[in-house]
Amino acid sequence: MEDLQIFERSLKDFEYLKDFQQFPHPKRNVKVRATHLKKSHPRFNPLTDLNENQFRIKYRYTKENLRRIIEIVRDDLEIEYYEPLKREQVPIDLQILSAIRLWGGTEHPKLTAMAHGVRLRTLAKITRRVASVLSSKASRYIRMPATLSEKERMMCSFQAIANMPQVIGALLQTTVRFQPENTAPEDLDEENPFPPKDDELHLQIVCDAAHKIRDLDIRLIEENSMPSDTEMFALSKIKERFEQNEFRGRILLGDEMVRCSSSLFTPVRFPKNESEELYNHAHSITYASARKCLNLLMSRFGILSTEIAGSYGSAKQTITALSILHNMAMEWADPSIDTEQNISPFNSTFFNSIGRALKTGEDNNRKQFIKTHFACQ
Repeated sequence: MEDLQIFERSLKDFEYLKDFQQFPHPKRNVKVRATHLKKSHPRFNPLTDLNENQFRIKYRYTKENLRRIIEIVRDDLEIEYYEPLKREQVPIDLQILSAIRLWGGTEHPKLTAMAHGVRLRTLAKITRRVASVLSSKASRYIRMPATLSEKERMMCSFQAIANMPQVIGALLQTTVRFQPENTAPEDLDEENPFPPKDDELHLQIVCDAAHKIRDLDIRLIEENSMPSDTEMFALSKIKERFEQNEFRGRILLGDEMVRCSSSLFTPVRFPKNESEELYNHAHSITYASARKCLNLLMSRFGILSTEIAGSYGSAKQTITALSILHNMAMEWADPSIDTEQNISPFNSTFFNSIGRALKTGEDNNRKQFIKTHFACQ
């Protein structure tokens, strides 16, 4: 199946290569005088040279929303502008566009570089810088509700789905591959940008009912280690915040791969009565928000289902940046991937849970919760 997917991506690469060959490339006809080159061969501008449908397919955003993203990060990128990129004279707009197109994973990285008139190594530097700028804004775009009114609104939005009360987030975990820590982007070969060996990062996401990411925990999976989802949750800051009673009686929903606790409610493995079946039904429908959130994230940014180039720190910044971009798309109701296949909230194509340690007993808090809210009359 993986070989088939690689073959299909290769076919698409040929299609994309034909697409942008019709546009002038800034490095062609090098013997032509510079003054003539500037007049006859302007740099490719996706915002004007592609129609709206072509743009959405390749950049995973509408033109309007991509312009909004550019304005949000432009000033920071101009401040960070440094000499290696200055020699290439890559405009700020094109830096952001090329990074987002690379993260979309719609084509081979070399084709993305060629389409934007830069070298592959330059593209690696660009994406690292754009990710760094975006990830620095995490506290603004990725956060749990802080005020009482925010918490109440989030609970109401979850309860409106299937009448599951007190829920303030849905928790889901997966893994993402990245290049070895000692492989820097500038060391990559033009013909082979990705080394064969890769490591894994564990991602823990807490989302809201509108499929926005509210909490993100990224950890390196040590070599020869396969921790359970329960163990990874135990290490996360969100668990500590619940233990400190920051959310006062509110709960998270998790799947069957984590152990039920006072703050994290999972499905009842073997329901014994109608109340537990009603609870499981409400849990399943409500928890679908988390599955759809992850599917949307990974459909918009295909690089997450392949591998991320760079060190652990760089990969962590990239994932944070992609989560921020995802939240922007959700907030702006960007329709660019609405017609994509496999966006069903119950689809598990991208759902790669690494834990297999199921809970071993029923939780008293959950029992009381079911008795209070799902007892049959």
